[in-house]
Amino acid sequence: MSYLSEELIRTVQSKRTQERISQRALADRSGLTQAHISQIETGRLEPGLSSFIQMARALDLEVVLVPKKLLPAVEGVLRSNANDFSNNEGPSDIFVRAERIVSKLRKRHGSSASLDRIAEYFRFLKQVHLSKTDLSLLNDIVDTLRGYGSEPIPNSVLENSAGVLQGLRNRIAHPVEAPRSAYALDDEDDDA
Repeated sequence: MSYLSEELIRTVQSKRTQERISQRALADRSGLTQAHISQIETGRLEPGLSSFIQMARALDLEVVLVPKKLLPAVEGVLRSNANDFSNNEGPSDIFVRAERIVSKLRKRHGSSASLDRIAEYFRFLKQVHLSKTDLSLLNDIVDTLRGYGSEPIPNSVLENSAGVLQGLRNRIAHPVEAPRSAYALDDEDDDA
């Protein structure tokens, strides 16, 4: 799966997890099979555009193409309407909450590989500059984990949360540059 599609799939998967919708329930809503959704979410299958749109729409999300010239305006509108942190919570507050939740989960349920990965990714992400979108994604994960209260969190939720955090970490640690052609016809390209 490419980095670009991986990020889109992780966003849809995070929304599904946040809403506490099982893959089977998403399959019923979207018309796809549960096995198909599982293969897409685990990266074994690159989703087709129609499958991705069906999944997104079943989660009350919409895929929209925007002219490049209008993209800054659309991003501005999204930022202004984004689910800003209700109590003006900043990045450090999110990480403090994340550390508390991970600590409580370890005390209640013991340590697990997924929980250790989540803690590791939060430690990494705490040290880098994150966009509002990234911070919102982190906030969603923290809210999802906190939402289980004292009941045990299913391992699939922990694995999905770890996967979303891993995708974010990978995107930051290994940014993808647009491919360049081997030959340049421009006089302006001095290093070709």
